[in-house]
Amino acid sequence: MIEYVKLKNYKSLVDLKVSFMQTKDKPKKMILIYGENGIGKSNFASAFLTLNETMNTMSSVSKLQQFLEHIGNEELIENEYKLNFIEKIKDNFKSTEMIIKNYKTINSNDNMLLEFGFKYKGKEGIYKIEFGDKEIVSESLHYVLSKNQTCFFDINKNNINYNDNLFKDKNYSNEFKKILDKYWGKHSFFSILSYEIEDKKKGYVESKIDKSLYNVWLYLKTICIKVKGKNHSEIEFFGSNHIKLLEFEHGKISSKYEDELNKIEKIINIFFTSISSDIKNVYYAKEYLDDTIKYNLIVRKNLYGKLVDIDFQNESTGIINLLDLIPYFLAVCEGKTVVIDELDTGIHDLLVAKILNNLKDYIKGQLIITTHNTMLIESDIRKDNIYVFNVNRDAYKELIPITDFNGRIHKNINPRKKYLSNAYGGVPIVSTIDFDELLDI
Repeated sequence: MIEYVKLKNYKSLVDLKVSFMQTKDKPKKMILIYGENGIGKSNFASAFLTLNETMNTMSSVSKLQQFLEHIGNEELIENEYKLNFIEKIKDNFKSTEMIIKNYKTINSNDNMLLEFGFKYKGKEGIYKIEFGDKEIVSESLHYVLSKNQTCFFDINKNNINYNDNLFKDKNYSNEFKKILDKYWGKHSFFSILSYEIEDKKKGYVESKIDKSLYNVWLYLKTICIKVKGKNHSEIEFFGSNHIKLLEFEHGKISSKYEDELNKIEKIINIFFTSISSDIKNVYYAKEYLDDTIKYNLIVRKNLYGKLVDIDFQNESTGIINLLDLIPYFLAVCEGKTVVIDELDTGIHDLLVAKILNNLKDYIKGQLIITTHNTMLIESDIRKDNIYVFNVNRDAYKELIPITDFNGRIHKNINPRKKYLSNAYGGVPIVSTIDFDELLDI
């Protein structure tokens, strides 16, 4: 679970530190983030995506090179299609230099810093990564080795220092050190470790390194993220091991996976029949072709007193968005850290409130969301879990819980009304717009 986040020169967040601690040693399980449009909510959520991208640069570059070599030898692919596809692939495989270019604060001469305080398996840790203009300039990890918190590694341009106890095998330790000497800066310690785990035989690297190092890598690597990208697109990274393996709406699979498809069908049916009285059943229409199954999701609804089967892709934007959110809800229930930007897009405020109020009792991990749904402020969600972006006259930004503002919150004060009255900041202040003037122009 994330205990705190510190960002410097990251997009519009020049200097931000936020604590997600409920008590001295207990992180909050659900965090709701509010603020006016353009204040930095999505930028904050995307910091977790950036963390994931920094852990994949070496694998990404290798996969892209392999793909380009393969597609370069494929004569059947038309040149125009090939170029478009290559550009799309490149967007998903980021180098460290691309990460800096995409995320470092515009016109900033200072380094970009991402720092995450976390708690995993009851132990606290701190991971920092700092970027210069083109490369990583420092990276460090503190976590518990044996019984006490210690420095796992602390690396900069002049010195590569890591704890010898991180490696069980001396030969592999020397081998890893050589890779660090050659590639660190262009790639992070965790990116190199990720590549090694993927490149070597399954279980090989895990057997050569300390379990605590593997656990931290696994935790950070498997944070589930759903954020807004450019041109209204969505970028997702789903770190759980199951359920997201299949496309939910339609697709084609080997018949040996039919049991998995049936489980997903059951989950989707229970979820949607629980949130809508009009939906009576959700099921997959299947077509069996040799050893494969072609499937399509169908919704059976009560329309004007008749049961009608509707192709799921004809459903509303909100219902379709909810389908995509189901794996994230389950992931947070199984113990994952989940970050979702604008969770409520296209979904009725009351429905979002109902789902989150149900979900909060089952969370074993941590859910961090950005939202504009003010109904959640007066729901049963703890008020110290509700955060607001506040900005002063000098454009200095803070992200703090509403309980930290002046004036106690008690049962006779409606926190939603206080928020809407701008008592906590984070609401848009709009001057009168003269539309006659606009028409004249």
